[in-house]
Amino acid sequence: MGSTGNVERSDDVASQRPLSGPAFRLISSQLADWYRRPDQFEPFNRYLADKGLTVASRFLVVCSLVLVTVIMFLTRFSPQGPTSPQARTANAVIIVVTVMMAVVLSTRRSLSRSWSYAFVLYSEMGIAAAMLLYSNPLAALAHAVMFSVIGGYIAVFHNARMQSLHMLWVFVVVIGIVTRISVVENYSDVPILVALMVLVGAAIYVIPFACQFIFSILGADALNSQLDPLTGLLNRRGLADEVRLLLERSHTHPTLLVVAAVDINRFKAINDEYGHSVGDAVIEKVGSRLVECAGPTALIARIGGDEFVIVDSVDQRSFDRLEHDLLRSTITSPDHPEVAMSIGIAKIAGPFASADDALVAYPTLMRRADRAMYSAKARGGHSVVLQTETD
Repeated sequence: MGSTGNVERSDDVASQRPLSGPAFRLISSQLADWYRRPDQFEPFNRYLADKGLTVASRFLVVCSLVLVTVIMFLTRFSPQGPTSPQARTANAVIIVVTVMMAVVLSTRRSLSRSWSYAFVLYSEMGIAAAMLLYSNPLAALAHAVMFSVIGGYIAVFHNARMQSLHMLWVFVVVIGIVTRISVVENYSDVPILVALMVLVGAAIYVIPFACQFIFSILGADALNSQLDPLTGLLNRRGLADEVRLLLERSHTHPTLLVVAAVDINRFKAINDEYGHSVGDAVIEKVGSRLVECAGPTALIARIGGDEFVIVDSVDQRSFDRLEHDLLRSTITSPDHPEVAMSIGIAKIAGPFASADDALVAYPTLMRRADRAMYSAKARGGHSVVLQTETD
């Protein structure tokens, strides 16, 4: 009873005195937790797909690219913008590549995390290059607010570590422009320069940081009940919820409903011999490898210490590719011996008469996949066993 009262009093102090020690420790722990959170690209994209918001979110990103293109095009007609032949050529190249990026975003059915990384990297370099093309460095500094668009994108789709790298890059670019203004151009209106820096800084630092922090904390609280904290994959509860949505969407399709049960061989021995930190790293690597093997629509869950499940609705070609990739999915590292997996796969052909029929078939597939996984484990080494409907 006494300890509970102390906790309540500490919470009261933290809420009433923002600069107090308890409040500072609370904020520090939240910041540390925020920084450690895994990349949210796959979970958030699944969330958007489940809510039917994929097209709307993609449209917003495309609109931001169109906005950048319009701004870049307008600068060609200003004496403050690119004036030399080389600068105008570079400006044209950036416009063309940005338009191509917008077209890809508009037409691709699904986007991988690596493609998203490439998009962020191009945007970071493209905006910085566009700033360097201005003949007037003050106009270039104003152009830096475009970095806020990338910061907002990272806040929604990625993690705090990428946001930190983004902010560091922006700091380097802005300092370079300010140095050019104050030293090379010998600009003497310090108050205006400082005011512009504060305005730009608020746009490119405060807003994305606030979005990243709030979205990460609140969004993670909403998703934590469905996600595994170590890998960022679905947990058992999340898988059950997502499977229902998957089957409701795909039960009428003449595709294969596939379930793969995955178990890490000798995981306890690795954990005992090399320590829990290495064991956690192995779990994370296996989760990442399964994401690479599975398609963009697959549900991937960690349902136990070293147990994973993949559920998807695919055509025969995609199924063959999944089976082939899983067969080659061992994990190697200088920190531990090669990690092999026992993988059991079960499948059944659709369509189903109703979503309820598909939901009834799913537990049967899980049991068959488990039996196949134990058969694979009995073989030893890295093994994949496909259990047919007659097994």
